[in-house]
Amino acid sequence: NRMEESKALFKTIITYPWFQQSSVILFLNKTDILKEKIVYSHLATYFPEFTGPKNDPKSAQEFILKMYQEQNDDKDKTIYSHFTCATDTENIRLIFAAVKDTILRHNLK
Repeated sequence: NRMEESKALFKTIITYPWFQQSSVILFLNKTDILKEKIVYSHLATYFPEFTGPKNDPKSAQEFILKMYQEQNDDKDKTIYSHFTCATDTENIRLIFAAVKDTILRHNLK
């Protein structure tokens, strides 16, 4: 499952010694595809631990985000997460503005 591979890679990156003092920005892309697929495919089929309602993209997003957050054993490490749809230029513009603001605020402390 690609999501399991992605989670494993994410854990490797956030626990890598060079990034121990770094904040992390997590982009969860393809929200448009998730919304399409969730209509005819129940997330619990692939992740039995998902107990949210069937056909609910918001619950699916929350569950997926939680799976990634659980990869972070360092509770002092901040993970900034954003759900994105790369083909939605306005969404990407807003996300990158928020990321830029976050980076600036973090580095000006």
